[in-house]
Amino acid sequence: MHYGIDVGGTKTEIAIYDRDWACLERWREPTPSDDAEAFLSMLAAMVREADRRCAGRGTLGLGFPGVLDERGHLITANLPGLRPLVLETALAAVLDRAFVIENDSRCFMVSEVGPGGAAEGARHAFGAILGTGAGGGAIVDGRLLSGAGRFAGEWGHLPLSAATARRYDLPCITCGCGLAGCLETYIAGPGLARLHRHFGGASASAEAWHAAWKAGEEAAQRARACHLDLLGGALANVVKLLSPQVIVMGGGLSTVEGLLTALPAAISMHLFPGVETPEVVGSRLGASSGVRGAAMLGAAASGAVGDERR
Repeated sequence: MHYGIDVGGTKTEIAIYDRDWACLERWREPTPSDDAEAFLSMLAAMVREADRRCAGRGTLGLGFPGVLDERGHLITANLPGLRPLVLETALAAVLDRAFVIENDSRCFMVSEVGPGGAAEGARHAFGAILGTGAGGGAIVDGRLLSGAGRFAGEWGHLPLSAATARRYDLPCITCGCGLAGCLETYIAGPGLARLHRHFGGASASAEAWHAAWKAGEEAAQRARACHLDLLGGALANVVKLLSPQVIVMGGGLSTVEGLLTALPAAISMHLFPGVETPEVVGSRLGASSGVRGAAMLGAAASGAVGDERR
């Protein structure tokens, strides 16, 4: 059996898969985000319970939000209690087996190029999650791209284009990561609401923008056009750097009506002549992708399955 764990700021999910990647069981527990000891105890208990249900020991992969710094500390706003930990060392002390940890967005991409995924079998693919944040992951020549610092794929923290900022008179906003002008602050859910306010709307959330857009409000329409332009430019930069065959979109904003069909043209506007725009598709596995990808990485690292995406 193969276990995947997807750690979130409010809930942590574990799923059990068989060798054909059929999900046999899954359940969630509240995440004790401010208490490292309680968090580690919770994870250990979830793995023990999975072993009990399977009457055996499964392989294990874990997906976390954020990135690991050079000392092995997790950098994320959602799990402040874990910041003092050297994460791999702390997990090894409580998890009675080998394991793999990876960013949750990159777990998403591993799942989507796996069996039944939206980019199944693709050798070159990029996954872009667009929700409350903007995370991502890349498959290059059939392998997950991690990079020397293990944070490859963080497209949301590429800078806003100066030309686009001038076109829409956008302010330079400080991102939660500490940098200024990160694309995430404009293209993720809170950023879309911010764009709406910039153009004269009154939205406090992406959901409120969506309602105004559906009602035909002019400010919401302008925010939509600006958002699509920003998103097209951001993904065009990914295409220039990685040349993926396919881009898989995930997260709540990726399901907004017409976005997937409009994106290829929006990307193409930011590419020079002769560069082919990759296919843009929606996630096939949705919210299940992250936990399944974590399980796939754990299985591959253990040698339990043949998989190049390590």
